[in-house]
Amino acid sequence: MRWSRSVAGAVFIVALFTAPVLWAHNPPQPALFGIPLAHARRTVLEKALVAAHMTLARGGAHRWYDLYHVNGALKHATILAVSFTAHGRFAKAMYVFPSFISTKRLGQVVHLVTAKYGPPDKTVGDARIGPVRVIWQLSHAFEIIVKRRWPNPTTFLTIENHRMLVRMKHEQKQSLAQSGAF
Repeated sequence: MRWSRSVAGAVFIVALFTAPVLWAHNPPQPALFGIPLAHARRTVLEKALVAAHMTLARGGAHRWYDLYHVNGALKHATILAVSFTAHGRFAKAMYVFPSFISTKRLGQVVHLVTAKYGPPDKTVGDARIGPVRVIWQLSHAFEIIVKRRWPNPTTFLTIENHRMLVRMKHEQKQSLAQSGAF
């Protein structure tokens, strides 16, 4: 009986100490202002973004993306562009974090994403200078990319649903082909 209790205690302790490690391998699913993006629709996201005090600068069901002024909803970000399929399914969101002269903004945004999703899966480039891409690959065809082009130090944070993005690009090609029919 004593041996069973010690085994049970050891199992409990192992489970307790490995629980945070297990969570680290299963990061939360991407969401914008509480709306899970896996099956998000344009109308639902529009309401959530406006409720978060973002201002729609350009958009509507006749466009492939909506452009919002962030208005302080995410520190240092100024613009949010949200792309959709022809049927209003979420495909991509991109925050713009302007930076003038300093290259530190990239590190701040990478830290923000790492705090929620864990360490990145891939980094290409040198964060100190030059173009950089930091990538998190998530389940359900999602990818988060933090990138900086060069010589402009502006940082971009992109959340993509790869399946819906491929669908949207295919729909755009079809639409373009139809527009040239006359």
